[in-house]
Amino acid sequence: MTKNPIRKTEIKTKQKSKWSKLNHWLHLWLGLSSGIIVFIVSLTGVLFIFCDDIIDGLAYDSLYVSEVKEQRLSPEEILAAFKKQLPDRKASYFITYRDPERTIKLASSTKERDLQFSWIDPYTGKILTSGKAYDFFYVIAHIHSGHIPFGDVGNLIVEISVWIFLIELITGLILWWPKKWNKSTKKQSFSIKTNASFKRLNYDLHNVPGFYNLLPALFITITGLIIVNKTLNKTTHKIFDGMPRAYAEIRDLKPEYDSTKTFAPISPIVQKLFSTDKTVEQVKLSVAAKDSITSLFAVAAEDIGLKGIQNGKTFSINRYTGQEIEIPVKVMNGLNIDDTTMNLHIGFWAGWIGKILTLAVGLVCMFLPVTGFLIWYGRRNKKKKPQTI
Repeated sequence: MTKNPIRKTEIKTKQKSKWSKLNHWLHLWLGLSSGIIVFIVSLTGVLFIFCDDIIDGLAYDSLYVSEVKEQRLSPEEILAAFKKQLPDRKASYFITYRDPERTIKLASSTKERDLQFSWIDPYTGKILTSGKAYDFFYVIAHIHSGHIPFGDVGNLIVEISVWIFLIELITGLILWWPKKWNKSTKKQSFSIKTNASFKRLNYDLHNVPGFYNLLPALFITITGLIIVNKTLNKTTHKIFDGMPRAYAEIRDLKPEYDSTKTFAPISPIVQKLFSTDKTVEQVKLSVAAKDSITSLFAVAAEDIGLKGIQNGKTFSINRYTGQEIEIPVKVMNGLNIDDTTMNLHIGFWAGWIGKILTLAVGLVCMFLPVTGFLIWYGRRNKKKKPQTI
């Protein structure tokens, strides 16, 4: 008895139809359930991309001194001058520059948090200006992660939504993929019909930019998940021989507190950090909140941002000797993995080019839930044609 080839084709068609319906259902309802969270996460991510440029831009003339003098004040004198001018604030770290015309950028806070940057003339110790943009972007970053306003629950909600968005990207590609490749389907899949109706234009704005945005969106989504998901983070560190939570590990690399010892001056430490590499243009050094903290956290890099570090290295400094504390290879690998992941996620990896590309990707991701919702709403509320007698 011979098999019926027509029957076999019908079964395959039905199976394909079931998978297609399941894929469409997943894309629709996962998108509707996570859309508002994805929109907020994308919006806050877009706002954060140029945070460093905005913070420095608001400082304007205060980024540079009016006169370069022969002698700079020591970091200890700068910190003392800052405390005298703003006694209610506690310094947390400062960034100093190789360029002698640049002012010192000092981060501080109050007991109520109230974060701000102050730009200080390194030759006089005078605060030229202070700005609250630091606090604004702190809030934006914590909304992005979900920590504000829901704490750990918010973190979990955002993480779940990002996992859903990852599935959305894959199911969206399957929906986008034409059943047949011909001139008509290619034009429809790769171009936006601008002179069409609103519904068609919105449909194209969802599908076409969504396709072009797929790979970079996957890239940003996966790096975001590596940052927030403990299992994925540990797996990444294991693959690249790094230690998770490396920044926390550095805190344990410190000498015992000894009240009979004095701390080394900071200026030679800063000079030594600048001498580590010719590409180092900025040095960031933590400010110890109390004497019992016996090590300093330092970064020497070409560019240092709120979250990103470009072409730089992290150090732990012994406060008594002023010498570098050796960081175990696995911990240093962990630091490099965390820094690289963050740089890739926020667009800090290639200066303005990286930021502009990340901005474009973020904007598309932000509007995908909007255009997707409008497609669903339009189909759900489609007007029925009046029946003719």
